[in-house]
Amino acid sequence: MTIGSFSMRFFVLFLLSVSISACGINANKEAETFDGFSTDESSKLFFKNVRRSYYDVTILEAAKLETYRFKKRVVSEEQPIINLAIVNNWRYDEAYVLLEPNTVLNQDELKIRWEEEGQQKVRVFANTNTDSHVDFADKVYELINAEIEMEIWAGDSWRSFLNTSQSKEAFRLTMYDYYRLVRRI
Repeated sequence: MTIGSFSMRFFVLFLLSVSISACGINANKEAETFDGFSTDESSKLFFKNVRRSYYDVTILEAAKLETYRFKKRVVSEEQPIINLAIVNNWRYDEAYVLLEPNTVLNQDELKIRWEEEGQQKVRVFANTNTDSHVDFADKVYELINAEIEMEIWAGDSWRSFLNTSQSKEAFRLTMYDYYRLVRRI
């Protein structure tokens, strides 16, 4: 083996390792402030080519909508769970995140509480529009990344919320993918 071929192989391996590390996901990254639902061709291309395989996909051709639900989400009716759906509205180059609570929860009464700096805080979900879904999901994502424990109102009492690694990861990764899709990360 000559020095030239060794250098070329080293260079190719270096480029390959840089490319692989650039595709890594740091899902703890903080999202930028909400600035709408716009997507662009590069964010949609990345999502479809790299992240789509992690989701169950439903296509509503007539409405020009694609709905993505994380494959490893928790599907349980025994504990309070809020799963997320990413809705790609490709007709208008927009994407939305929608909350999908299970039957243990009442979507009209969603509220979480947590303790921060010795004070109890509450966030109430006002199911008015797609902005309200993003606002609530943003707060949950922020609390997950800060490793703050949450409780959720489940009809008649407060119950532990997103208390398993699987439920936290499903929520966190879905939000991270959504943020990439709408260019907030």
